[in-house]
Amino acid sequence: MRKTLFFILTILLLQSCSSSDEEQLVTVDNKYSLSIPGFLTKVSNLNDDASLQYQHAWKEFYVIAIDEPKQEMQKALDENDLTNIYSNDIDGYSKLILDVFKESLSSPYQSELIDTTINQMPARLTTLSGTVEGIDAFYSIGIYEGKENYYQVLSWTLSSKKYNYQNKMNKILYSLKEIKHNENVQ
Repeated sequence: MRKTLFFILTILLLQSCSSSDEEQLVTVDNKYSLSIPGFLTKVSNLNDDASLQYQHAWKEFYVIAIDEPKQEMQKALDENDLTNIYSNDIDGYSKLILDVFKESLSSPYQSELIDTTINQMPARLTTLSGTVEGIDAFYSIGIYEGKENYYQVLSWTLSSKKYNYQNKMNKILYSLKEIKHNENVQ
């Protein structure tokens, strides 16, 4: 019995070590793809608006992605009289998303907002740390403007594990690719 238990634990340990550097490419609704760590598994309970949700609860590592049409953003701005505060472009969208997100945290701290291009899409990248429901958390956030949609990619962990996962979080943010649809020309 003891040899069997040792054998099982050894296999589990080897699997966890080998899978930590592997990645999996996830494609969502033929809209976008994202490369995430291989140790994450698909779930559906992290965020009701997310089209992609993966986690490894034991490692305290989570990833979600949200995509929303630009038309919906304009509609929301118009209906809530926010057009004088937020514009319907990457600048306005990222400001809105980050403002709302920071309101959900106690003592939020945001790093510098990086203005860049990722896979031919304008993007804004940042990190946030703060306390939510008594837990100190660290978030890595990417906000992107595609052809017809905006995208948010959010990965998070405990603040104490920030340095363990920060490189993996950055790789995730830089991996978002919008899938181009071939339009039939008549």
